[in-house]
Amino acid sequence: MKGFRHKSVEKKESVNWTKYIVVTVCVLMAVFMVLSMLGMSWLNIFSQAQPGNSAVMDFTIRDAQDRPVVTTQTTVFVRAQEAGNLVLMSDKLPVRVNISETRDLIPIQVMSASSQGLIDFGLFTPEIDAISYGALGMKIGETKTIQVPIAAQLTRTMSKEQFANITDGSFSQSQVGDQVPIAFSETPQIAVDNATPSTYLRTSMITDISGENVTINYGYPAIEITLTELTTA
Repeated sequence: MKGFRHKSVEKKESVNWTKYIVVTVCVLMAVFMVLSMLGMSWLNIFSQAQPGNSAVMDFTIRDAQDRPVVTTQTTVFVRAQEAGNLVLMSDKLPVRVNISETRDLIPIQVMSASSQGLIDFGLFTPEIDAISYGALGMKIGETKTIQVPIAAQLTRTMSKEQFANITDGSFSQSQVGDQVPIAFSETPQIAVDNATPSTYLRTSMITDISGENVTINYGYPAIEITLTELTTA
């Protein structure tokens, strides 16, 4: 009819499903090739730490005043130094999940800003066990803070002469809250002389000064841990 125009009908292009299927298959093959090169270890990112697994932990050990004593975190180390605290840097710690330690004193290597090399730092069985048991059920990247109840019991009262001997410092200048480096032997006992071989460093805190005596606490009540690696096989 006059006055009406017929609209042209546009043809829709057919979808080339074969092309999409081929591309998808190629992508999946590439993914599988990468995963096969990684082996089965990539599956561990979805796993929870189980008893007997081998784990690697980032950690920060803190004293009763929440000061970092030993850490694997560079930012924590730098901030503690800037605050004037006595802090040590460590590498990551390998542990067996939920497995009790058989040694009384476990050395780990640390360094300070002023040290020329590595120093042996001593961890006690309850501290290593707390990390090992605390790792149970964790996933890679997960962080938690664990408590070490025995920390409050790790104290020693000594005479003025003993304190001066182990710190190379002046008793009269010491104050409650001061951090004091001390050495432990493998027994473990605080080494009160310089003749004891195979000693391990720990950082203590002065908790009381009375007359000619000083009391120190060398326990660490809190440890922050982050699971960074997990071997489930």
